[in-house]
Amino acid sequence: MTRLVSIANQKGGVGKTTTAVNLSAGLALSGRRVLLVDLDPQGNASTGLGLPKAAAEYSASTLFTFPEAAANLPVETHVENLYVIEGSLSLLDMESQLADEPDKHLRLRQACSVLAELFSVVVIDCPPSLGLLTMNALNASDYLLIPIQCEYFSMEGLTQILKVTKEIRAATNPSLELGGILFTMYQPEVKLAQEVKDEVMRHFRREVFSTVIARDVALSEAQSFAKTIFEYAPRSVGARNYVELTKEVIRQWSTNV
Repeated sequence: MTRLVSIANQKGGVGKTTTAVNLSAGLALSGRRVLLVDLDPQGNASTGLGLPKAAAEYSASTLFTFPEAAANLPVETHVENLYVIEGSLSLLDMESQLADEPDKHLRLRQACSVLAELFSVVVIDCPPSLGLLTMNALNASDYLLIPIQCEYFSMEGLTQILKVTKEIRAATNPSLELGGILFTMYQPEVKLAQEVKDEVMRHFRREVFSTVIARDVALSEAQSFAKTIFEYAPRSVGARNYVELTKEVIRQWSTNV
């Protein structure tokens, strides 16, 4: 069964794309055929894997305008078993272009039904907003991972995305499962980080991943070299964290068949 995974948080700078790239790579290295869909107009997931900026007609925007062409869009990366549908600035036009379409929140679901026949896992890196692109991703997915940084503004954003997820599950996508909340860029020696983590755990303990992604400069450096953390610094704390996250996600899937 193909897993369709959205990695989303309307707040930027929380490690969303870092998680999308390295979780996708971890799943690919485990032997699964993985597709990473870059829905962020900035295209950071794509460039972080060494791919040049895509032309609009070959980018993720095509999934919304011509979903039947989805099978022609994946591009092979240098990571074995990992493919990407690249992000581009043309995604910025989707909000206005689809505004009056009756199925505007379900376009990506049509494309993903095609992609599900080609890949065992499809990971969607959402933009930092709860706009049309993210709503499409949530309607197309069966699994949601929410990265958050341990700071106070994270609580407000987390509550909002969980509310939207509940509404989508009730209205248009009952298959959407909350895979979990992932603490990223965590610094246990920082008092504020520990306080925020404790607060999140108090409210959402069952939804929080056991794995925590520590703040590690190697994770940022890896992106600048267009490499995954497993290639750039395989013995780093960040690499160990993302190995553990990959294992935890796979364990969840094996117990929720």
